[in-house]
Order: sequence, then structure tokens, then C-alpha cells
Amino acid sequence: MSGLLLERLQERDSIEKNFSELFSEPFVDQKAPSRKASEDQLAALKSELESKDREISDLKATLKLKSKDTEHLNDEIITLNIENNLLEERLNKTKAEYDEIVQRWLKKVQQEANVMNDTLK
Repeated sequence: MSGLLLERLQERDSIEKNFSELFSEPFVDQKAPSRKASEDQLAALKSELESKDREISDLKATLKLKSKDTEHLNDEIITLNIENNLLEERLNKTKAEYDEIVQRWLKKVQQEANVMNDTLK
């Protein structure tokens, strides 16, 4: 078992030596942003996030207000429909009374005309 362990340690050392030869200097990506640039970008993103959060809350408030306005308008429509129905009933009743009055007047005039005709004969 110690032979296997020794063999594995030598293999690991060999791989590590090859690795250190390939990458003798630490790899630094020149395109990677500096810490200051990263912090600036993070601050800008946080600011944008706060702005979007405010915009969302403003839109929610606007939506709530419009919802209340819509509800108010629906209530007004219902009220006006009820009022319209009541006025329609009143109009129909008034028309019926008017027709009855006209019929009575025509009947009275007809009776007067009949009386005049009878007196002339």
C-alpha cells in the first residue's frame, strides 16, 4: 500500500512540475476589469436596480389608481343605467296617460259632434 501511495505522490509531483512549467507566472487577464471598475459597475447596476424598483412601485400606484377610477366609472354606469330605466318607465307611463287623455278628448269631441248633428236633424 505504501508503494501505491509513493507512486501516486510521485505522479502528483510530476504533474505539478509540468503545470508550474506551463504557468510559471500567475495568469492575469488584461481584459478583466479592475477592482475600481468593478465597483463602479456594481454601483451603476445598484442605482439602475433602485431606479427600476421605483419605476415598478410608481407603475403599481398608477395601476391601483386606474383600477379605482375604473371601479368608480363602473359604479357611475350602473347608476346611470338604473336612472335611465326609471326615466324610461316614467316616459312610458306619461305616454300612456297622454294617449288616454287624447282618447278621452276625442271621445268627448265625437259626442259633441253627435249632439250637434242630432240637433241639426
